[in-house]
Amino acid sequence: MKSATVRQIRNAFPSVLRLIRNGESVEITSRRKVVATLTPPTAQKPARRSRPWSDLDTRLVELQKQPMLAVSGADLVAQDRERF
Repeated sequence: MKSATVRQIRNAFPSVLRLIRNGESVEITSRRKVVATLTPPTAQKPARRSRPWSDLDTRLVELQKQPMLAVSGADLVAQDRERF
């Protein structure tokens, strides 16, 4: 693990940033004591955004099976829009 002083962070931040981008962790010291650690972010998969109507067909089939409800796709979309 590399280390850098507060002064180095102020005066030469691009070089410290380059270390972090290359996967190094950098300890920040002030008066020879570690006050912080800068680490690169962990590799994460991008979060999948769920589509709000991804299960629309399934819900429509379930609602049409109910004897008292005859819901069209347009009615179902309108209900979803009112909810958000």
